[in-house]
Amino acid sequence: MILTVTLNPCIDKTIYLDRLTVGSYNRVRSTRSDLAGKGLNVSIVLKNLKEDTLCTGFNFTENGRLLEELLDTQGVAHQFIRAEGAIRTNIKLFDTSCQVMTEVNEAGPKVPPQAVEQLLQMADSLLEHTDLLVMSGSVPPGVPADIYQRLIRMAHEKQVKSILDASGEPFLLGLQEKPYLIKPNTLEFEQAFHTPIGPDSIPIDTIQNILNGGVSRICISMGEEGALFADREHIYRAQPLSLKPQGLTGAGDSMVAGICYAIRKNLSTDQMLRWAMAAAGGSIQKPGTILAGDEDIRELLPLVEVEQIR
Repeated sequence: MILTVTLNPCIDKTIYLDRLTVGSYNRVRSTRSDLAGKGLNVSIVLKNLKEDTLCTGFNFTENGRLLEELLDTQGVAHQFIRAEGAIRTNIKLFDTSCQVMTEVNEAGPKVPPQAVEQLLQMADSLLEHTDLLVMSGSVPPGVPADIYQRLIRMAHEKQVKSILDASGEPFLLGLQEKPYLIKPNTLEFEQAFHTPIGPDSIPIDTIQNILNGGVSRICISMGEEGALFADREHIYRAQPLSLKPQGLTGAGDSMVAGICYAIRKNLSTDQMLRWAMAAAGGSIQKPGTILAGDEDIRELLPLVEVEQIR
């Protein structure tokens, strides 16, 4: 089973504009609202790929029923810890003239200490039946920054591979526990490792130091510039797919799902990157926060171009 952890679920309100003009009047072309969360997105794509997955994390009393109904509709199993408050709302402003998304995200409600302990106890039990642990996204107020670090430590004790897709202090603390794989995007990589990265400036030494430090694999999503994927022997680069974006939310989470699928199938590192790119591309072609299906991903797989750069 693949266990995904979502500590800070959200309602994504996507607003489509002909052109976003900062500091001026903007007319809305259309809107849509979708319940989401990074780990939830991973599980939904995994379910579409017919993988056994379960969502855990925090849900909230005021409108949490909507989240559980969504997962039920998708056929995704879930087991949450409830806390007081309401699921936060994130605003996504999609400028159709240049295909750029601007995000305005709420912090989320404060989670009490007893709910944190309940989650850790439940995770300890669920890890007994888990092959892969995926930790994604932000940490809500009240939750200690070392939450991912503690979960990775628990996974190690049960010989469960862990994947970390986060930023800031929770990412840096989690990194100390040596997860199996990390998936920063360009900005997160530069902030965490104080090293610029781009298609013409690949910091090979920094990537090698991360891997020599105990992480087995690293995937760096680079948006319109494709992605990098490295293990301790190789570094691969994938060229961006030529697609017309309909919605960018969930692309990185879909990459993680593709990687999880490839790990479960014991595929090679370069194949992990192919599945990551195809899964992300499948979701980019969907409007709003609709995510890639099995057919979407398999249609794109032959189009993914991967080169070995080391």
